[in-house]
Amino acid sequence: MTSPPDRSWIEDLHAAHETWGRAPSAHNTQPGIVRPDGDSVVIDWDPARELVVADPTRRDLWLSLGALAECLVIAAGDLGHTLGVDWQVDARRHRAARLTRRSSAVTVEAPFTAEDLRARRTARGAYVEPRVTGREVAAVTAAADLPAEQRLDILPIDLVKTLLPQADAWSFGSTPQVDELRSWLRLAPSHPAYRSDGLTDTALALSRSEARALETALHPRSWAALRHLGGPTLLAKASTRSGLGTVVAFHTSADRAQTPTEVADAGRALLRTWLAAARHGLHVHPLSQLIDAPATAAALQSHLGPDRRALSVFRIGRPESPPVRSHRLALPS
Repeated sequence: MTSPPDRSWIEDLHAAHETWGRAPSAHNTQPGIVRPDGDSVVIDWDPARELVVADPTRRDLWLSLGALAECLVIAAGDLGHTLGVDWQVDARRHRAARLTRRSSAVTVEAPFTAEDLRARRTARGAYVEPRVTGREVAAVTAAADLPAEQRLDILPIDLVKTLLPQADAWSFGSTPQVDELRSWLRLAPSHPAYRSDGLTDTALALSRSEARALETALHPRSWAALRHLGGPTLLAKASTRSGLGTVVAFHTSADRAQTPTEVADAGRALLRTWLAAARHGLHVHPLSQLIDAPATAAALQSHLGPDRRALSVFRIGRPESPPVRSHRLALPS
């Protein structure tokens, strides 16, 4: 697909918002802000859309901004434009990157397309047997064209089954964590932001009764009592579904995960990994809590080794039911 000859590449990119706007983000917060700046496009982020409690190191923020940059590059490539990404992470200005159009003499073969971006879904429900194999994970890795320092490895299922309930209980372990989660839940179509952002009942693969039960349990008055009566443990057990599927770690060398720029650039590779998985008929579901909870993060680090750093852990498999398309914010005029 090419653009009309009388339109600039920035206008083309603006018109393709429904494509690059499919960029993933933790809790579907959509923190990235894309705007033109002279003959380039900049990526900023909205601090009101950060997960201050759940993402204290900003790892998921940097990954999501990297994924957004990769989505922009892919969407532009589909329109005949080759973009370069210059990371300019500035926490004070909430600036992430600047994208510029490369010379028309520079051509880069694009392994993924706008259609890949539009088709991608996160699948949080049960996955069917058989589990994804090591050979399939290797094929996804190859298709994603990961840098040499990045790897995708299957985690032992016994390790996951031990750590995941601990990480889930940690996620519900404090009032600030639950308050932040509650602020991004959209558990009924009547929620004013249901069709804009956050985690809907259908995106979480919840039945109506399950959604109502979760909403009741996390209501401030209910939770004030439940958290002292084993509420975190009960919710952790409830969130541990059958059909876990295969769980993999996306990890890199420790010396390449030190700065926001390095993590954000890895977000580009992570997005390609998820697109490659989709090309193989597979879906994913991030399990960030395994990296965020201190105890499970330490166990994961011990498994991977001292010279490695996990940037993402996610389920991968074939969902029992087709996942829904999550909602996105409208592009500001």
